[in-house]
Amino acid sequence: MSQITRLKTDLLCKGIRVDPTAPYAREIVPEAYAEGGKSRAGVAGSGKSFLLGHQEEPCNIGVLQPFLEESPYQFKIIDNQGWILKNGEKVTKTTLREPAWHLTPHSDQIQLHGKDSLATALSNFCTYKKEGQGCKFCIIDVGNQVVFRHPQQLTHSIEALEKNPDLRACFNIEDKYNPDLTDKEILKRKLYIEPKDININAGALKNAARIYGNAISRIRKVSTLPIFIEIGPQSREEIENLHLAGTDAMSFNLEVYDQKSRKKVIPGKARKNPLDAYLSSMKNAVDVLGENQVSSWILVGLEPPEKTIEGIRKIAETGAIPLPKPFRPLYGADYENRKPPKLEDAILIYGEWLDTMRECGLNLLKAKAGCARCNACFPLKELLKYGI
Repeated sequence: MSQITRLKTDLLCKGIRVDPTAPYAREIVPEAYAEGGKSRAGVAGSGKSFLLGHQEEPCNIGVLQPFLEESPYQFKIIDNQGWILKNGEKVTKTTLREPAWHLTPHSDQIQLHGKDSLATALSNFCTYKKEGQGCKFCIIDVGNQVVFRHPQQLTHSIEALEKNPDLRACFNIEDKYNPDLTDKEILKRKLYIEPKDININAGALKNAARIYGNAISRIRKVSTLPIFIEIGPQSREEIENLHLAGTDAMSFNLEVYDQKSRKKVIPGKARKNPLDAYLSSMKNAVDVLGENQVSSWILVGLEPPEKTIEGIRKIAETGAIPLPKPFRPLYGADYENRKPPKLEDAILIYGEWLDTMRECGLNLLKAKAGCARCNACFPLKELLKYGI
């Protein structure tokens, strides 16, 4: 069954095409990236979370990005079933679900990530972007509006979503576009998103720990869902305060390990926070939050594969879970014209990831919240279940 791992990896690398004349095309491929922080760093927010196969494992696949015309993959509804095709041949059944709240003002505060994560960016402002030293792959600041989300508004939306199932209602996309179903029959196929965690992100902010902590404290008054945050390096005291406020899991995203590549790819981050600052934060957070609750993204395809593998080991040695994600070129990013990684390089890296996880005794299946639990942007659970 390792072909499942390879398929998901290839989809993450190459993205997927949709026939622009299909009636469902605009629902899958937007005219432009979502503004106001909804595209996050441009990775999760720029794709669609397809649910693959009978297990309905989420896979955040690029649908609006350069080079998609070169992708062998296509989404198509055939005989009222959603399919992913490769070079015109059926590969796996799949579906998409859009929750009802995405058509309400609540979508300005909270978006669905993966299969069942409530996600928000506290702000699309980034100090590095403002200084002209933003990460080369990032489009978190897409659009003209700078947004700072108020904790009271976030809290209101989260409380509403948890208390009102109708806001979490959704349909499989193939049912919505099935001409043989009456409205009454479609309603019988209504499903409901059951949120499992809350994922909080932002651009690089001054006083980030205070801003995050304030939001988390307010959310904790209305929700018991596990809370995961993605944040830059913090002192042990700040990590402890964030935990006391209600944080269950954290990610300190290294992005790139090789020192020379870091200066090119993430100039602001590399200048402000050296490698040791990230590794130290990971170690402290593991002490505070416990095993398997700390993680770090590292991007595949922006440095030599052997350097990414070395970075994965360094992250794991701190007790944090490395999260290798294939780089995704995006319109408007500095690296818009840079090619995504080759499948062979990604497979090599994921094989080493699997060995490293075993050697370090880490288990992302025990993550309470966040990207490790969601798994939409990585083939990591597939690696554990099926191998490479």
